[in-house]
Amino acid sequence: MLSNRRRFLAAAAGLAAAGPLAATAAPRPVRLVVPYPAGGVVDVAARIVADEIGARTGQRFVVDNRAGANGKLGAQAVRSAAPDGQTVLVGSLFLVLNPLIDPQAGFASTDFEPLAAIGAPPNLIVVPASSPLRSVADLVAQARRQPGKLNTPNPGIGSSNHLGLELFTQAAGLDVLQVPYKGQPPFVVDLVNGELHFAFMTAALALQQIGAGALRPLAVVSQQRLGALPGVPTLAEAGYAEAVVLPWNGWFLPAGAPRARGAQLAAEVETALRSAEVRRRFEAIGAEVPTAPREFPDFVAAEAQRWKRLLAEGRIRVETA
Repeated sequence: MLSNRRRFLAAAAGLAAAGPLAATAAPRPVRLVVPYPAGGVVDVAARIVADEIGARTGQRFVVDNRAGANGKLGAQAVRSAAPDGQTVLVGSLFLVLNPLIDPQAGFASTDFEPLAAIGAPPNLIVVPASSPLRSVADLVAQARRQPGKLNTPNPGIGSSNHLGLELFTQAAGLDVLQVPYKGQPPFVVDLVNGELHFAFMTAALALQQIGAGALRPLAVVSQQRLGALPGVPTLAEAGYAEAVVLPWNGWFLPAGAPRARGAQLAAEVETALRSAEVRRRFEAIGAEVPTAPREFPDFVAAEAQRWKRLLAEGRIRVETA
């Protein structure tokens, strides 16, 4: 009897001690897999949203940068993770394009559930400040006069820069020389120095160079003008709406994750994007805040169909060898 009573009291004391700890325990951290290098625009945008969610809800995020292989490493890491809602992929165009162009992609777009868009900076068409070109019309005219003579960087097969360039040159009937680079930062110096004649370049990198007087913007590759450059027309305004390729980023869970968890995370992203602080930080990197972030699943499905059609029509060169 005495022994049983002692065990009961010990257990009760243990429960009393554990109660407050359980009530105040922090939620399990969410692993946020970013398939790009730390400090890049996608990484920064993802951290801005995660910071806001964490500040409001107490949710902790651990950013796991899995850069390389055009997004493949990050996607495969999330595909193989437990679908418990604690591992999130920051996905972009590669997620729908890679399975269409790379037999060794190692994943399908259906392996992931899109939650919400987080936005991205648009690309700009820029030229060196020393260039005589002042408009898209000037660029098209010179390229037509000198077929195969104008150099432009290709920072990666399947990137929004590459795809936009392909659609633009086809729409305008241009023959230009694409120079391969491993990402965008490596070509900045060559562009500023005039070794490259023009480039499709993310606003996140271009704005600083434009502000320094090193580059001149010809167009915003979007359907709407950029707040930081209100006097620069869009590519659609220049007459090439069909060539607009918008970079996009969003949060994904592995397929099979609890629907309630997905809805919760999507709602948290949407709320975060309404924050004045998030909008201020996005503006600083030239990123556009999506107007309807929770329509992301429909957007991703439409993107998959768009690129499947364009590839079938042979309008995109995607040599991956």
